[in-house]
Amino acid sequence: MPSWSMPLASVCSLDCAKVAGQAKTAKADKEHAKANRATLKAEKLAIKPLSYWRVRATTAFNKFIRLRDHDQPCISCGKTEFEVEWQPGGLWDCGHFMSVGHAPELRFEEKNAYKQCKKCNGGSGRYAKKNKTVADSYEENLRKLKGDEIVDWLKGSHEPKHYKIPDLQEIEQKYLKLARELKKKLDSGR
Repeated sequence: MPSWSMPLASVCSLDCAKVAGQAKTAKADKEHAKANRATLKAEKLAIKPLSYWRVRATTAFNKFIRLRDHDQPCISCGKTEFEVEWQPGGLWDCGHFMSVGHAPELRFEEKNAYKQCKKCNGGSGRYAKKNKTVADSYEENLRKLKGDEIVDWLKGSHEPKHYKIPDLQEIEQKYLKLARELKKKLDSGR
C-alpha cells in the first residue's frame, strides 16, 4: 500500500495520486523537522550551565526593579532622569544596597534593590572615597524611604541560598511576567 494512503476513488489519475502523495510527504517532513528543532532547542537549554540561568534571572529581576521604581529618583544621589547625564547602556541600573558579592543570598530580594543612576552604581566601586559616600547616602535615603527595620534586617545575617537551575528559571519567569505587566500598566497610563 502506498505511503499516502489516499482512497483510489478520489484520485483522477496516476499523476494526481503522485502529487497528492508528495504533498502529504512534504507536510510530514515539515512536522518532523519542527519536532526535531524543538527537541534540539530543549537539549541545548538542558546543557546550559548554572551561570547562564543566573544571568538570565538577574537580568529579569533588574528590569523589574527599574520599572517598579520608574518614577523615583536615584536612591543614592537623589537625581531625577532630567538631572542624570547619559551613560552607555542607559541612565539607570538596579542598585543593590547589600552588594551581590557581599550578600549573594539577597540577590533577588526586592527590599535590597532600588533604581540607581549608572554613575552611583557603576563608578562607585572603583574609587574608595566615592564608594563610601555613595554607600552612606544609599543607606541614609533607604532609612528615610523604608525605615530602620528594613535596613537593619538587610545588614543582618541571612541563610545562604543555593539556587538550582529550576529555581533560577522560575525566578526569571516570575520577574519577566511582573515586568511585562508593569510595562503594560505604565504604557496604558500614558
